[in-house]
Amino acid sequence: MTMNRLRYQDRLDGASKFVIWKARILYVLDRHCIKGFALRTASIPVDPTDNVLMTKEICIILVGVKDHVIPHISEKNTTKDMWDTLTTLYQGTSVQWKMLLENQLQSYQM
Repeated sequence: MTMNRLRYQDRLDGASKFVIWKARILYVLDRHCIKGFALRTASIPVDPTDNVLMTKEICIILVGVKDHVIPHISEKNTTKDMWDTLTTLYQGTSVQWKMLLENQLQSYQM
């Protein structure tokens, strides 16, 4: 296990494990008392202490994703933007999930 309690195989790889990854990352962020930056609506912190904490949160999120996911979030300025991007990319609606499962079932039948 790494310092932030995420093993390599626990890193975000795609939509199939996003809900589990989200719970793990929120736990790690909460454990470091910095969960608020990813979930709050304020953009860029003004206080230097907040800036250091947000940088720590960015590092935890970047370590928590696999290499092919990093280009989607590396150009974001805040953890809120990173979090929103990952949520948009990987947290599908139940309709999307149902369509994905139907497509997989059809491919198995062929």
